[in-house]
Amino acid sequence: MQGDSAPRRDSMKTPSLKINFAWAFIGNAVYALCGYLLLTILTKTSSVETVGLWGIAQAVTLPVATFFSLRLCTVNITDVRREYHTGHYVAVRLAASVLSAMVIAVIGFLFYPPHTAAVIALMGVSQSIAEIRSYFLSNMQKYERLNLATLSQIIEGLLTLLLFGVLFWMSRNLLLAIVGTIVSRLLVLCFYDIPVSAKVLITHHKQGDALYRPVWHWDALWKLSAQAAPLAVVAGIGTVFQNIPRIVMDRQIGREAVGYFTAMSMLLVAYTMVNAALGNAALPRLSRYFAENTKAFVWLLVRLIGLNFALGVVFVAVVFFFGKPLLTLLFTADYAQHKNVLVMLAVSSCLLSVFSVSNWGLNATRRFAVQVPIYIGTAVISGGCSILLIPRCGIMGGAYAFIISYLFGLSLCLACVAMAIRKKVCYAG
Repeated sequence: MQGDSAPRRDSMKTPSLKINFAWAFIGNAVYALCGYLLLTILTKTSSVETVGLWGIAQAVTLPVATFFSLRLCTVNITDVRREYHTGHYVAVRLAASVLSAMVIAVIGFLFYPPHTAAVIALMGVSQSIAEIRSYFLSNMQKYERLNLATLSQIIEGLLTLLLFGVLFWMSRNLLLAIVGTIVSRLLVLCFYDIPVSAKVLITHHKQGDALYRPVWHWDALWKLSAQAAPLAVVAGIGTVFQNIPRIVMDRQIGREAVGYFTAMSMLLVAYTMVNAALGNAALPRLSRYFAENTKAFVWLLVRLIGLNFALGVVFVAVVFFFGKPLLTLLFTADYAQHKNVLVMLAVSSCLLSVFSVSNWGLNATRRFAVQVPIYIGTAVISGGCSILLIPRCGIMGGAYAFIISYLFGLSLCLACVAMAIRKKVCYAG
């Protein structure tokens, strides 16, 4: 399916990779800070069991929501030749988000008590709106206007913190607080994301392409969905293997353990936000380099791997020396008793960041299907290690499961990137 129009030359120079990284880092830093403050409100004003309920709701919601995201953002950003209309992406995104919210609610009410199910269902609605937002942000990212996407992140993070925090502080009701996140995301979607994304598209393409009416061309929608299907499986499974330890803990050693594990895992966002910022800035450039300049692609990918690994080593050292006072300051002294678990989680985050970089490389090559067996294998390893290690090692078993599964996935992903590069070089030769 051919795109709507040929791109017009932008009157503004494309920002450098460093500038885009800086903008993405600022957005992720502010968003992460808002997430910390939100979690701090929970840990300081409620029981560990309530934090555990929040963690279980995330463990159930995120894999389903991430699967139904179809990773349309990645498909859109790497769609350099504009194979699909904007309306095709919008139609698929809306249909998938509705299905996501419905499936999450059904899972919640089938397998959990009513109150827990209600929390899961509302969180599913909130995540579905977040996935709709992510498509519009991907248009800004695709044309390397990360300053605009950053502003959206900041607005949504602050507004969510305000509404969630105020509602939970006043009511101590997690359901009401999640309604606050839904309202905040809807407001940012309607009054910022959609109009700003439209302006970006108008700058690069004819105005007709920027209209966000869903286009129900079923052949094109089926083709787009089929192309995104491997990424959907990868995204869903990727979230599953990161949440399996929480689910196993909930069944094997109790909701309180999930509360501690969830809180400590949130601290790792301080490092992963750097990785996410690099990904936001680098993926459009990697996609273009792979299509046009293989040597530049390899050099950029190697630098990204080295940078992420070096930052990971520094992060592990910081956690090793300052983990206990950080846990006491941000949460309570009870959380500080698990400092060694936090160190192992930091090690796992270092490995996950390199895993993510290798995955960016595969996405840039548009080898989507090859990621499916990699992620399935990683999920199986995560599940098996969690079942074996958590009953024996407690919360630390979850950290061990992360480390082993990430090492497995990282090794396979790098091997596939190397094969994709070799195949392109041989074909060009």
